[in-house]
Amino acid sequence: MKFLCFDVGGTFVKYAVFNEQAEFLVKDKYPTDSSTPAKFFTQMAAIANQYNDLTAIGISFPGFIDTDSGVAVRAGALGQLDGQNIVQSLSAKLDRQVPVAIENDAKCAALAEKLNGNAQDVHDFAVITLGTGVGGGIVINNQVLHGAGFRAGEFGMMVTDYTAKGVATLHDLASTRALVTRYAEAKQLSPDEVSGEQIMANLADPTTKSVVEKWAEHVAIAIYNLVVTNAPQRVLIGGGISQNPLVMPFIQEALQKMPSWSDFQAEVGTCAHHNDSGLIGALSLATKTVKEAS
Repeated sequence: MKFLCFDVGGTFVKYAVFNEQAEFLVKDKYPTDSSTPAKFFTQMAAIANQYNDLTAIGISFPGFIDTDSGVAVRAGALGQLDGQNIVQSLSAKLDRQVPVAIENDAKCAALAEKLNGNAQDVHDFAVITLGTGVGGGIVINNQVLHGAGFRAGEFGMMVTDYTAKGVATLHDLASTRALVTRYAEAKQLSPDEVSGEQIMANLADPTTKSVVEKWAEHVAIAIYNLVVTNAPQRVLIGGGISQNPLVMPFIQEALQKMPSWSDFQAEVGTCAHHNDSGLIGALSLATKTVKEAS
């Protein structure tokens, strides 16, 4: 069996072909063209039609995704695709019938951890992804929580500060973008000149350390709120910055300062999958589709 998986982003669409052992056979990407739905689906179908032996296709996609119908209710950064039925539109351009499944990208990160990452041994867990914004996925009894309107897991929209600058969400305070912005302000730099890696490499500087500590407090608030609400066995942090081993100690220290954390605490760690989490999550979708059909 072979599975074709897409991880759709605003800049690039990554794709891979996997075998049934979840091993990469092909891995590549192409620039996203969502200027019109026709161009977007023509690009995607051109990749799929290169393979005449596919068992199923899985798609990791931004926004609010109706996994039952295949509709992108909201398509995130790909606003031109709002309301499009991604599954039907792609299937219509395929040379042969292949089962297609789709899921939100952050929820795919959670599926990837359950498939062969750091959540294989738990049935209740959550993934928080830190990047340009804050995303997430909640898994309860081994099932992804979608919620009404398929909007569950939008952690970035949590309001965690309404005193300092009006309403501030986790997107504003706990994302990697927020860390870069605060550091740039403290150092009087342009955010374009700064990366998360640079910041973590400069921790000997007291100002830098203070910025990171404050940012980690906001990440800890997100974890705390999630844990006292859903009581997961484990919370996994994803996103590029989570790969830096210096990040987690700041988050753990901030958690220990949270009132009542000792009463509610869950295991907190990092995701096993990073840049490939969308592709591997899409693989989980594709394999599940085949099992359900058999």
